[in-house]
Amino acid sequence: MKKENILLLAASGFIVANLFTKTIEKHARLSPRKVLFDIKKELKKDKGFYDGWIEHKTVPFKKFALTHDAYHGGILKKENARLACYEFWVDSKTGSILKICRTDQF
Repeated sequence: MKKENILLLAASGFIVANLFTKTIEKHARLSPRKVLFDIKKELKKDKGFYDGWIEHKTVPFKKFALTHDAYHGGILKKENARLACYEFWVDSKTGSILKICRTDQF
């Protein structure tokens, strides 16, 4: 093979690999376990945190004009000697909390 052909082949391989990597990164999701671990880590700084859960399947969550793929979960927290239940929705790609609200399940 000529040097020109080898360089052309190497350059095209590099471009294809780079495009493939960017496509994978664009559609990559955080694992629900990692998201829950991060939320628990932050909430343990606040006294009274008890436990949490998260669904492993994403749900569509609309906030303003945008729709996000989100994980739905919940946490239990001790407030005034009673357990309080909070629900949250977290963006599956960034891990940002989209919404958190107290529920009356307890």
